[in-house]
Amino acid sequence: MAALKIEQKMKKLGLFILAGGLLLGGCKETEPTSSNDTYPTDALTVDAKQRVLVVEQTGAWCQFCPNGAEKMIALDAFLGDAILPIAVHNKDDLTLPVSGLWDDNYPTQGVPNFYVMNEDAGLSPEGKIPAYINLVPTLGVNHAVVTTDTSYNVYAKIEVFTDSYNEDYLINSYLILDGVLAKDYGGGLDLNQVSSVPIVQTGAGSTPTKWAQNAAVVNGEPQVKAGDNYDHIEVLFTPANTANPWGLPLAEVNPFGRDFIEGDILGTKNTPILLSIPKTSLAPFETGLSVATIVWRLRTDGSGGYDYVNGYMSHFSNTN
Repeated sequence: MAALKIEQKMKKLGLFILAGGLLLGGCKETEPTSSNDTYPTDALTVDAKQRVLVVEQTGAWCQFCPNGAEKMIALDAFLGDAILPIAVHNKDDLTLPVSGLWDDNYPTQGVPNFYVMNEDAGLSPEGKIPAYINLVPTLGVNHAVVTTDTSYNVYAKIEVFTDSYNEDYLINSYLILDGVLAKDYGGGLDLNQVSSVPIVQTGAGSTPTKWAQNAAVVNGEPQVKAGDNYDHIEVLFTPANTANPWGLPLAEVNPFGRDFIEGDILGTKNTPILLSIPKTSLAPFETGLSVATIVWRLRTDGSGGYDYVNGYMSHFSNTN
């Protein structure tokens, strides 16, 4: 392993020497840098921060699933961007092709259920999160989102914080619905989702289901209050268009292929990472939007599954 690391460092040194040789070959006055020379990730820095993936598996038909939604709201309020929360729906109006991929990757016998990072956490994600939250990440992720008439173009930037070799990393971006009201959920009608535990109460017609009692107290303040509209947060919606549904292989961008060296940065104008999420109608949802960019690692057990490595999420207004 030490020999391999030395070889990679020598390769990098060779690139610098080659570049230096070209520069030493002669000096030429250059034109001033124009705006056309900028790249969307130029101003981005990448934190050496492990964001903990928290997957909520849920469904509107499940009477106990409001318990999971209430817990997700509390975790999001308490931990902020220390976690990357994503809700995956099963057998309801928010179930999409990408939902099936995630369900296969994170198998469960029932909902609500949580995964933390790549570990089944059952109904207690808060018990698993502390073990991961202060880890030094293998790599960090950031992104810039440029909206066009037809797509959300995500320019990802990655910095390597720990050497890793012979790894199959993939990167993908996902459009996330940032809060879906019950009345928007089923074609404009109320969701009518009632828990066997009296957490939510039924709405009527176009009136949203409401939270029935205070819950999810964070720093002395309930995040869910009686009378508030009931909704789902951070709902997995649409992935970027990539040949592999799990994303773009980073080996196609990295000059060293499947070897990643501490200090390397990918996602610059010289190593661009562009992930395009197609715009689709969000009707009837009245929702904010988020974009989550995630790096996955192909599992080595032959299962064909993927482990979460790290990610980043940003929020913006729904301009559709």
